Amino acid sequence: MYLRVVPGLYYERLTEFAATSFFSESWSVGSEADRIGYRFKGGRALTFQPREQPFGAGSDPSNIVDSCYPIGSIQVPAGLEPIVLHRDAVSGGGYAMIGTVISADLDLIGQMQPNQKARFVAVTLEEALEARKSYKKKLACLSKLFPS
Repeated sequence: MYLRVVPGLYYERLTEFAATSFFSESWSVGSEADRIGYRFKGGRALTFQPREQPFGAGSDPSNIVDSCYPIGSIQVPAGLEPIVLHRDAVSGGGYAMIGTVISADLDLIGQMQPNQKARFVAVTLEEALEARKSYKKKLACLSKLFPS
């Protein structure tokens, strides 16, 4: 399964090797998977470039001063395993978001089972918006077939 991702504000803070690994390796859904978030395992550690942390951020390079989290955002606490925040996740916190799974693919994640494999694929914002438009058209067709 492929999950489309718009690289995020903090993607450039990954090391070059980690940034390449994130999109080139297969990841498996861990046992920690629910409406709050899906933890992916099996890839290499996603290390962040070392830097002096700003006041208010934690000591780990994956920490930031608090920020809002969109649904589908991907955080990598301590650079270990990516976690995709799902529909019941917290709305903010102090981990860098390396990207966001596009809204059209969130239902795919919701159907994934532990140990199921996936790969993340980088897309542009324009591609993400086009995918959402297509997804909404499909939903509109379904709602005509199954009126409430």
